[in-house]
Amino acid sequence: MKTLLIVALIVTGALAVGQGNTMPSYADFDANGDGRVTQEEFRNTQQKRMEERAETGRMMRNADKAPKFEDIDANKDGSIDKQEFKTHRMNNRRGMGRGQGMGSGQGRNR
Repeated sequence: MKTLLIVALIVTGALAVGQGNTMPSYADFDANGDGRVTQEEFRNTQQKRMEERAETGRMMRNADKAPKFEDIDANKDGSIDKQEFKTHRMNNRRGMGRGQGMGSGQGRNR
């Protein structure tokens, strides 16, 4: 009986991982593959992801707190390159959150 319960928990965990609980990659946003994510590509990818999750009954939590294009476009040139995307993702993984990136004086020197 314990073995059955353990197997059920493992399978449930594996299914949860396979249900799109990962964050989209840079390639997901760069729809035309030109190495730059435009504001339109960014918006379309976010919208598509929300629609896909809604269709499966899994609304995105905190969708209102999702990063905005302007939060990631660090050099304000109107597109997001791979380095800007990577930097933003790294900053968020460290708990720095939106508006507290490297340029705000609240970087790694906490």
